[in-house]
Amino acid sequence: MHKHFALIGLLYLSSAGAASVYYAGKADCRVVEHARVSGHAAYWSGACIDGYASGPGALQWSKDGKATERYEGTLSKGVPEGAGIAQWADGSLHEGNYRDGMLQGAGVVIFKDGEKLEGNFEQDKPIGNVRFGSPGDDQYEGGWQNGPEGHGTMTFFMGGAYRGQWREGRPFGDGEILYPNGLVLKGRFNGSFHLTALPKLPDAPNVYTIKEQNAALGSNIRRIASGGFDVPPEKPYAQLTPEQQQRVKKHYAVLQDDDAPPYPEKGILELSRALQSLISYKDAIGELHVNVSVDEQGMAQNVTLMKSPDSESGKLAAAMFMHLRFTPGRCAGQPCAMVVPFRFTLRYKK
Repeated sequence: MHKHFALIGLLYLSSAGAASVYYAGKADCRVVEHARVSGHAAYWSGACIDGYASGPGALQWSKDGKATERYEGTLSKGVPEGAGIAQWADGSLHEGNYRDGMLQGAGVVIFKDGEKLEGNFEQDKPIGNVRFGSPGDDQYEGGWQNGPEGHGTMTFFMGGAYRGQWREGRPFGDGEILYPNGLVLKGRFNGSFHLTALPKLPDAPNVYTIKEQNAALGSNIRRIASGGFDVPPEKPYAQLTPEQQQRVKKHYAVLQDDDAPPYPEKGILELSRALQSLISYKDAIGELHVNVSVDEQGMAQNVTLMKSPDSESGKLAAAMFMHLRFTPGRCAGQPCAMVVPFRFTLRYKK
């Protein structure tokens, strides 16, 4: 989620309150030109009063004949005032009440990838507690200043939550890990959800492959059927090295040294071969992304299809994942339910 904390800073770029005010549009129907649309052409669909765009309408900005930013709502003397919604050129939406061209009071910002920030704004800046997240991702609720700040709770999509103190978008100070099974781990955090320092993983891990079960006719060499695995695909979790286990666990913020995520009982070898059969059967070529909800007994309870080459192959793949058995996740010594993500690139063998 840190990827968007810097983008929130874009909220602060409004120049409506600056000492120098520049105008665009027709001479008898001017609108204030702010920094993001400097030099762009302005088109206003509403009324004009005393030489300014005023009242309800739509303000479209464009550059070189291409639409850039759009505002729908009320203007007062060429400046957004009252309820309105703006779509910026970066694809984000900003909705709420405006004063002097800036969000003031309750408002919502929706980024182009679907992440949403809800809260109260003062001169375009979110203040106090906010809600931040998107469907199928981590969710944060609490204090905010360019990111989580003060006290707040991050609920992780993969399972569990952190509740406690934040500084500059990271957990700092007293807090607690809330495990999916209801157990609580209290501690003092220092920039990481992990209470003990983890060794740094190599930037370029070993890449493992899966070979065909049988060699081609007339050859003793088995070709590579699939590859790109950063842990040995034939091994269950217990047989992975500590470094390999850490590589698997890195997606689970709440898991500590002695915790473990759910993992396919027999590794991912059989699953990969089953998906290779799907390619041959359905000509399924492309990205396959699924999230599997696994209960405390290691049984798949739900498969959420995030991306697939086509709907039919997606349904068949989802059925495969529903029949996959997992070793249960372990949280503070007890079984716990979590989500397991799978990302495959399906393609024909050369």
